[in-house]
Amino acid sequence: MSDKALEASIYHFITLSKIKDYLTLTKPRLLSSVLFSAVLGFVLPIDSVIAVLPLLYLLTGTALTGGGAHVLNQWMEQVPDSKMSRTKNRPLPMGRLSGNEALLFGIILSIAGITTLWLTLNALTAGLGLLTLVSYILVYTPLKQRTIANTWFGGITGALPPVMGWTAARGQLDWEVLPIFALLYFWQLPHFFAIAWMYRDDYQRGGFRMLSLVDKTGRRTAVQMLLNTGFLFIASLAVYMIGQGSLLYLTGAILLGLGFFAVITLFFRESSVENARKVFLASIIYLPVLSTILIMERFFY
Repeated sequence: MSDKALEASIYHFITLSKIKDYLTLTKPRLLSSVLFSAVLGFVLPIDSVIAVLPLLYLLTGTALTGGGAHVLNQWMEQVPDSKMSRTKNRPLPMGRLSGNEALLFGIILSIAGITTLWLTLNALTAGLGLLTLVSYILVYTPLKQRTIANTWFGGITGALPPVMGWTAARGQLDWEVLPIFALLYFWQLPHFFAIAWMYRDDYQRGGFRMLSLVDKTGRRTAVQMLLNTGFLFIASLAVYMIGQGSLLYLTGAILLGLGFFAVITLFFRESSVENARKVFLASIIYLPVLSTILIMERFFY
């Protein structure tokens, strides 16, 4: 094969649309929230110096590991994704990327991410990254088609990035990381219960076992939302009580918590898709705003 023919075949293989499909597999929007929570954990220790280089290493390693997990998740769920309206247009169900391409890409990203965390930060952060990856792929993903308890197990995985941020900054695990871990954990539950109610028909077509599919009236879902929002409120106050937030944070935590609770009471009164969407929107306002307050306090106070 001539050099020009070889070059043409390479460029044909690596097209702009294909690069976009690879990036789509990493779920950039979800990945951005993972990175944000990792940054939160990194800046939270009061007696730690906020160094730019370790933070960049954390972001790079977490982005690679999280992206790899998301890719492997979609590789495992190609068939269910093809049956669901909200996921059927993803690169794998549409055939724009093959399963082998996704598998190789996911493995490369995952290995690169864990290696980056290990070589540039410490073995503890890399170990937590590996735990996040393994629990997401080998625990949460399979459980989605076996038991409604998958949401509670998945919440553990989603609450680990701030712990990774903490160990990246401190080099050790401390009990003071528990409130932020709990806050991330209990925030996820009403967030995902709302999503599951909004798309319950889709989840049924995909063969996923969700609380919304065994809850015809919405009452069990609403009770779980209220219960876990109560735990979320306690966790948010615990962050202040151990000295990790100022009065500004405390005020924000109380106002945001009461607002979140009020929106969920609407769903409790009427378990409609519209009210579930309101809970979902409230959840995506609550966490970024509260986290931003904490982060800004570290940088400017």
